[in-house]
Amino acid sequence: MLPHEYEVMRQLEDSYWWYGVLRHMTATTVSRHVSPFANAAVLDAGCGTGGTLDTLRHMSSNWQLHGIDSSQLAVEHSQRRGFSQARLGSTSEIPERSASFDVVTSLDVLSHAGVDVAQSLREFYRVLKPGGHLILNLPAFRVLKGRHDQAVCTGHRFTASEIRHLHKAQGFELLAVYHWNAWLFLPILIWRFFTRLITKSEDAEKTNSDLAPLPDPLNSLLLHIGMVEAAVCRRFPPPFGTSVFSVARKPIPL
Repeated sequence: MLPHEYEVMRQLEDSYWWYGVLRHMTATTVSRHVSPFANAAVLDAGCGTGGTLDTLRHMSSNWQLHGIDSSQLAVEHSQRRGFSQARLGSTSEIPERSASFDVVTSLDVLSHAGVDVAQSLREFYRVLKPGGHLILNLPAFRVLKGRHDQAVCTGHRFTASEIRHLHKAQGFELLAVYHWNAWLFLPILIWRFFTRLITKSEDAEKTNSDLAPLPDPLNSLLLHIGMVEAAVCRRFPPPFGTSVFSVARKPIPL
C-alpha cells in the first residue's frame, strides 16, 4: 500500500464497519476449526497494522499469534499494539519453519501488485501443519477496480472460480469459497467507475483509498447489515460481491 494508507488503516481499522465484518468472519472461522482453548499457532500473513491479530487476541488468549508484513511501517504499528511476534516477511518467502502453524490467515494481500500468488500459496502450504487451515479474503471482479485499488496497490481482483483453481493447483482441500458484500456491489461499481474517470491525471503517489470516517449511526447500521449479509452469503453464496472469502485445509497424509 502507499505509505499514507497505513496511517489511515491504523486510525480506522478498529471501528470501521467493513473491517469489523471481515474480522468477525475471520475470527469465527478460525474458532470453528481450532478451539479457543487450544494452544494453536496462528500466522497472519500480511498483518498490516495489527487489526486482525487484535481481533484474534480477543477471541482466545491461548492462541500463539504471529504476523509478517513486507512493510516496516506496518510491522512497527503491529508491534506497538503488543504483537512482538510481528516481523518483516514476504508471503512468497515466509521466514518460518515448515509445518509450524495450525492456521494461516491472509486478508487482501495476495491481490497486491507484484505478489506471486502461486508461490505464496505454496509457502502457506509449507508452513501449515497437516490438517491446518488457510483463510483468505481477496477483492473480487476486475470491473470494480478504481482509485481505491491504486491507493492500496491492488494488482489483481479474483473470482470464486479462480480461487478454486489456485487452491487445487497447490494441493489444498477447499472447504468453502464465496463472494460477499454483494448488497453493495452495484453502488461500489458505479463509484469505482466514477473514480477511474477523475483520477486519470492525479499523481499516483497521492491517491487516496475509499476509507474515510463515517458518522457513528451510519457506521453502526452498515456493520449490522454487513454482519447479516455475510452470514447469508456463507450459507447461500451469491454469484457476485465486492470480495471473495475462502477456507482451505492442508490434507493429512494417509
